Amino acid sequence: MLDPHEDVLTLQETALSCFYGGEVHSLNNSKGIEDLIKSKGHPEMIILDSGFVSSFDHARFRVPIIATALSPEDGLMDKYPSVTAVIEKPISSASFTYLIKSLTQLPLMQPTHVPIKVQALLRMGVGHFDLFLKLSDTNFVKILHKGEPFSESDAKKLTDKKIFELFIRYDDTKDFLSILENAISKTTEDSLEAVTLTIENMEAFERIAKAMHWSPNVLLTAQKSVTHAVKILSKNQNILAVLKQRLSGPSSEYSRHIGLLTYLVCAFSSTIGYVGESGQIKLALAALIHDVAVDDQYYENIKEWNRKAADASDKSPETIKYRMHPFEASKLVHSLDSISPDVEQIILQHHEEKYGSGFPRGLDSGRIGQLPALFIIVEDLVEFIDNGENIETSITDFITWGNAWYDTGHFKKVFQSFVEKLNS
Repeated sequence: MLDPHEDVLTLQETALSCFYGGEVHSLNNSKGIEDLIKSKGHPEMIILDSGFVSSFDHARFRVPIIATALSPEDGLMDKYPSVTAVIEKPISSASFTYLIKSLTQLPLMQPTHVPIKVQALLRMGVGHFDLFLKLSDTNFVKILHKGEPFSESDAKKLTDKKIFELFIRYDDTKDFLSILENAISKTTEDSLEAVTLTIENMEAFERIAKAMHWSPNVLLTAQKSVTHAVKILSKNQNILAVLKQRLSGPSSEYSRHIGLLTYLVCAFSSTIGYVGESGQIKLALAALIHDVAVDDQYYENIKEWNRKAADASDKSPETIKYRMHPFEASKLVHSLDSISPDVEQIILQHHEEKYGSGFPRGLDSGRIGQLPALFIIVEDLVEFIDNGENIETSITDFITWGNAWYDTGHFKKVFQSFVEKLNS
């Protein structure tokens, strides 16, 4: 296998290791190909990035040759008749597996554990899965539990001992490949996703997920919804430019809040059982847009500005500007094609409160919709985490407070569902 991107090679290697009984060799450049052929002989199959198709004389091999390309319609098979098939990038592990299974001559196998390179695990950061060390073909010992961080020092200790791969359970490979597919997709698109969650926020998000006992699938679902929302926003270059300006560059209170809220609102909603993928995408869109009209200076003391805006007697220009930011943000929704009115409703209502003491319209719980209520609850959760000493105690305090506060309208239903799932 030949590809310049290590994550693509990891995806291919992992997918192959789930069913392929032969040797797999991967390279990120074409320099070692001839030496590999001399030492190992002719391969059963060649899988390579389209950029390397012309880099060596693959036509001399009478074996299937699979090319991976950003566009499958780029004429590769017409230009190079030896190419058997073209797979579109970003690669889907499911379609990749289906194609390779149909071409291999070796009997299929199903191992108990699948190898992953140490460096690939390091790039993923926090451990999404239990990690094992292979002692023999039938004996694997667990050395890292799911949710524990896998750091550079951990990787160095292993590689110093000439250990260059660890193993995950076969049953975990589907989730592992899904995480990797999302990471690869993220790097191949011109989108906001690279800036919606900083490294610090990713660590916080992972710790929150662990404290909530959320499964890896919850995180994957959130990632999928955010990706879909970003694709929708990316169709409008004006909005994309505004958001990139606000979210890129050095980490700020604004970008930290937007990034964490966008992922949390999707993860939270996926756990309560009745907000489907469509609702999660609406929530992600609202999270990305809802404070676009709020200047960074307000975020220096956002709690005080929320208090000022809720005081209808405060007519100062600065307070009025802040009080009206939900209306200003909602205007962006009108410029987007095929955006549900629900997104506008979430944005307009995200500062309302159950007794009508919020802003900009002073709605009470009977007039606040279900998705806006969920959004408000998650934003309250983020505030508890921001103000607490640590994530675990902040979540405990939030639940205690929420049981007393969220007792009417859609707030009650959403919060009760959240607590029930948390305790189940």
